[in-house]
Amino acid sequence: MTAYDSQAGVLYVANSALIGGGNRVLMDLILGLERSRFCPSLVMPFIGPLAEWADANNVSYHVLPSIGEGRLGLLRQAYAIRGALRAARASLVHAISPISYRAVGLAGLFTSVRRICHIQLPPGSGQLEWCFRFGPEAVITCYQAQADEVRNDLARVSPRARLVAIPNSVDVEGFSPGAPDPAFRFGADRVVLITGHLSEVKGYSTFLRAAAALRDRVGRVAFISLGGETLEPGAQTRYEAMARELGISDSVHFLGWRSDVAAVLRSADIVVLPSKLEGLPLSVLEAMSCARPVIATAVNGTPEAVIDGVTGLLVAPDDVEGLSSAILTLVNDPDRAARMGEEGRRVAVDRFSLRAYLRGIEALYDELLGFSRSVH
Repeated sequence: MTAYDSQAGVLYVANSALIGGGNRVLMDLILGLERSRFCPSLVMPFIGPLAEWADANNVSYHVLPSIGEGRLGLLRQAYAIRGALRAARASLVHAISPISYRAVGLAGLFTSVRRICHIQLPPGSGQLEWCFRFGPEAVITCYQAQADEVRNDLARVSPRARLVAIPNSVDVEGFSPGAPDPAFRFGADRVVLITGHLSEVKGYSTFLRAAAALRDRVGRVAFISLGGETLEPGAQTRYEAMARELGISDSVHFLGWRSDVAAVLRSADIVVLPSKLEGLPLSVLEAMSCARPVIATAVNGTPEAVIDGVTGLLVAPDDVEGLSSAILTLVNDPDRAARMGEEGRRVAVDRFSLRAYLRGIEALYDELLGFSRSVH
């Protein structure tokens, strides 16, 4: 056989209908699939921004809310997913996280559909054992080192699963260098931007305290937050209050969630991500692709993109002094910051392009379906 007789249906199972990092990976994947060979559809737990996106992009979806707890709830969820698989005529089912995979695994026992699970954040202790009781045919990790991190646990709980590292990616054409927008400069000489949903996991308290530590050491610097309340409702009000208590509310600006992320990134001089936990963060890849230097914590997959002293600077989590010192270093040396940004752009294009990511995913799909890419 030299080509698909028809499109292969792929059912994607999300664990949220909000638009965070995992679902942004999913959205890029769905839009980038070669539609002559793959027909995507979605499962989500409730109506929300992901459904709005699906409507706008003509992607079919099913809403399958959680149906009870315990074994009975799992059985009901698996039965509902089996119905969605049939409706989608799916040959592949791709869960975007271990949590969303659990019912998928059970549903797959009663079908011939190939099962895939994506791991974004590092799994907690015992999570793979709990989620992979009915193991997948393939597991995708979002950064290279993560495959080694989960290899032993996966071999124990699902020994037949194919393990492949396909690093997260960025659209290097959509996220490209460009002129800043004065609307996002707030009249400042320098702009330091934190990107990511508003939460302690992303290090917002550390960011604000570092900004306060720099208050009397730098000139007109605007500290900008780009991110919504994906995990913690009311977080913006809490961080606004913290900025007031620290005496920096006049230089801190909360933009919330926005669709014009590239325009905001291009308007920043430095992008920071002082997270406590990450996979391979899209915000870092997007900043690098826009030729912006990145200051980030050396956690999980982040050091695979942020090369300390080359594409940015790495600091420890919860280290206010380390973060403020790194910001001050780049604020005082804009030429060095620009060189880091240029090198970050090169790394993003060479190692993290969306095109390479899609080729990796589609090659795995081909393998699971018994097709060779070389015959297309």
